[in-house]
Amino acid sequence: MIFKGSFPTLPVVLLAGVLVLLARPCAADTPAVRSVDVYPRGARFVFELAPVEGPFQFELPGAFEAKSIHLLNLTGVSDLQVIEQGRKGWIPPSLAPLKERTDAQAKAVALLKAKAASLEQTRAMLNVSSAQVNGTESRDLIHYMEEAQALRLKVENDLADLTETLSLETEELERLKAELESRSPQRSDQIVQVSGRTNARQPLLFEARTDAARWGLRYVMDLNSATGAIDVHMFASAAQGTGLDYSGDLTFHSRQPEDSVSPPAMDPLRVALRPKHPIPVREMPALGYGISAPAPMAVASHKEMLDGASNTMDDQGDEAVEFGAGLPVIESTLSNVTVRGRGTLEGDGSPSDVALGALSLESTPTLVLIPEQRSKGWIVASMDAISTPLMPGRAELRVDGRPSGYTDVPEYGLGQTRLPFGSASRLSAKKTPLVESTGSSWLGGSGVFKSGYTLEVASGMDSEREVTVRDRLPIPVDEKIKLEVLKIDPEPTERDAENRLSWKLSVKPGEIRKIVVEYTLSYPSGETLEYR
Repeated sequence: MIFKGSFPTLPVVLLAGVLVLLARPCAADTPAVRSVDVYPRGARFVFELAPVEGPFQFELPGAFEAKSIHLLNLTGVSDLQVIEQGRKGWIPPSLAPLKERTDAQAKAVALLKAKAASLEQTRAMLNVSSAQVNGTESRDLIHYMEEAQALRLKVENDLADLTETLSLETEELERLKAELESRSPQRSDQIVQVSGRTNARQPLLFEARTDAARWGLRYVMDLNSATGAIDVHMFASAAQGTGLDYSGDLTFHSRQPEDSVSPPAMDPLRVALRPKHPIPVREMPALGYGISAPAPMAVASHKEMLDGASNTMDDQGDEAVEFGAGLPVIESTLSNVTVRGRGTLEGDGSPSDVALGALSLESTPTLVLIPEQRSKGWIVASMDAISTPLMPGRAELRVDGRPSGYTDVPEYGLGQTRLPFGSASRLSAKKTPLVESTGSSWLGGSGVFKSGYTLEVASGMDSEREVTVRDRLPIPVDEKIKLEVLKIDPEPTERDAENRLSWKLSVKPGEIRKIVVEYTLSYPSGETLEYR
């Protein structure tokens, strides 16, 4: 495949010291990597060819996309060609030691196989010679048989030892071959040759893209429960498999460059009358545009109850973490968020952690209890605003230096933010329903339902803490159903339009705080209530 003419842009980051792949090695023909942009999938490499005047030529590994290779400074350049060619037996410099070990192991296995074959021949000759001793005098025969038996025993022992050694060495050879294959770059049997001519003695900048790269953001977040300060350390977990090692400036992007950049067309929204025949509940269609029929009431999700706070795992063991110094260099645009760092990415796909820096966030720690969900509490850090946008990634959570769990951090802008920090194990609550009553003996007639519950909050913490307790009252979705609240003690701190209740309570160590909620539901006689 040949591409001629001037070309758009393409990242060529993987070339640092590995572009010694040239058919005609020459210092002027060896591009140096200027920078690398890494995306969630793929990378853009920018490299510089030393000043030349006249023809130039260099090669890139087949892991680079030929169509993506573009010259960034077109002035004075002509006859630019990008050609894909086959190439057998190329090994990236980073894998040369592994290839040497594999080759040496292959020779050792071949030698062991040759020795085993020789011993097999010796054993066969001994068996044949033992059968050809007729006519030999008895004394000589006895001596011969003794020597033959001793030699045969030695051959058998040597062959057994050699067979065991050969088996182990063969396993090691297969392991090395598998490792070499797994770490070899994509399309290693291909090269991309770039050539052209320049009439000005100036450096040439090229870009090239590859899909053999990836990265993800990793956080370590430590919440000080007393002050609310959150120490945030950021790491890029990255890898690239072009075959070219690179050390230097790295830019990590939160978004992939998109092929389709235009907004889609919006189809007309039509509405019609529903047929009047009854529809079984199980076959209830969607209720209007994009709104599904509600499911029977079970338990609300943790995410809903925590107003966006993600759920976390239970406590994990300690891990040694090496933190980077300095503030992270984060830049935000309408379409992308980037963070810069310096590090090394080996060309064999080996994962690397690049320290991106650290920052501090101010928050208000909140202890949240939702007894309907579980007895343990949650720790949630609330911020009115954050000083820098947060990119999506995986976070290791700590509270006062101790591991508390893991969570996925979504992308946050500069507005309000809630971050979960795991379980508050020494804070507990339980919900106990009151005895429910129905029938004509209760409040003067059928169709009246009295219910309620108590919430008990207990603290085993070492100091007085403010906690937030959340629960809910039913919402009548039919005007024939009437809700009357008989008692809420104490009064909730907040009650929203959807009857979600919230109390802020101060709880001392060893103290038990109680909340009582009582209400009635009135509805037509002969009907049955259904919770959704």
